[in-house]
Amino acid sequence: MIVGSFVSFRAARYLIRDDRVYPFAIAVVVGGLIGARVAHVLDNWSVYAAHPIDVLAFWNGGIGTTGAPIGSTIAGYIAARRLRLPIGFMFDISVIGIALGEAIGRIGDIINGEHHAIACSGLPWCVRYTNPATLGQTEYVQPVAAYDGLVMVLIFIALVVYWRRVRGKPPESRVYWAYLLLFGGFRFLTSFLRLDPLFVDGLQEAQLLGLVYALGGAVMLPILTARARLDSRKQRATTTDT
Repeated sequence: MIVGSFVSFRAARYLIRDDRVYPFAIAVVVGGLIGARVAHVLDNWSVYAAHPIDVLAFWNGGIGTTGAPIGSTIAGYIAARRLRLPIGFMFDISVIGIALGEAIGRIGDIINGEHHAIACSGLPWCVRYTNPATLGQTEYVQPVAAYDGLVMVLIFIALVVYWRRVRGKPPESRVYWAYLLLFGGFRFLTSFLRLDPLFVDGLQEAQLLGLVYALGGAVMLPILTARARLDSRKQRATTTDT
């Protein structure tokens, strides 16, 4: 969160040069943690149903990162409105830092082996956990946390390149929707390698949320791109007439 926030702060200075970025960042982080916790609890409700008080104990059971975009979006929208910040721009620079933060966070998942995966054989990067103190599997499995980390690094690079291309050119929020498209799409695919509980119709909760994110990005990104092209044509036409 620290590294991701630092990157987002640097990007925010392109337009916002005062201290309003800090309370906005706090809102995004807190909202993301709440959304991620809710996703984890719903995904493991059979465990928490007998001890509902444990829902409030963040240190007990962890979080589900696929729920974070919902909480971050809601909290970020409210904070941006109250702080009078440009919502689309703030969302764009936020997801850049979030992508990098998620990539770094996967290092911890690799170390403790908490994400159980399907069996792996014949590949030089199959992994197993021999230390009984970890949560990892003792048989060789797919290093799904490493895959997710690598995907988030690639998404971070793609978002930075895209943001530098579209920053300062309305409409804003195109980077935000690109993040949802990439994050949701890849998470839907990599979840097939996980042994997470099935949620609805043979799909995991992360896959359902991933589909929602990917579909939202697939719809909104072309619409906003078309608007940008139309605005550019109108501006050129106005300049020519002048």
